[in-house]
Amino acid sequence: MKTLYLLIFGVLLSACGAFNVVPGYNPYVSLAPPYIQGWQKPDTIGHTDVNQRRKDFQSCGVKNFRDGHMDLNNRYPGMTSDDVTMRSKKIRSCIKKKGYVYLGETECVDGKNNKLSGLCN
Repeated sequence: MKTLYLLIFGVLLSACGAFNVVPGYNPYVSLAPPYIQGWQKPDTIGHTDVNQRRKDFQSCGVKNFRDGHMDLNNRYPGMTSDDVTMRSKKIRSCIKKKGYVYLGETECVDGKNNKLSGLCN
């Protein structure tokens, strides 16, 4: 009987390696830094001046930074859905004109090692 329990326990433990222990885990979603950190200056990727970047986004129209996730898609009083879309496009266009490039989750996160890549500060 003990042998049967040990055998079942061993099979269960070996199955953990074949399957994700956390179903649906995606390191690109789970570890992704706030949206603002994906915006980098090309010559200082991973070392972009965070205070200057914040000022640049503010000058482009961001009102609330929400811990780095920003208010690009927020609907403020008196705004239509089209206004929200236009505002979001205007902010992105403005920040690109200031020389920033956007690095997506796959560049900010090292999915193979389940850690941040260091490119998005």
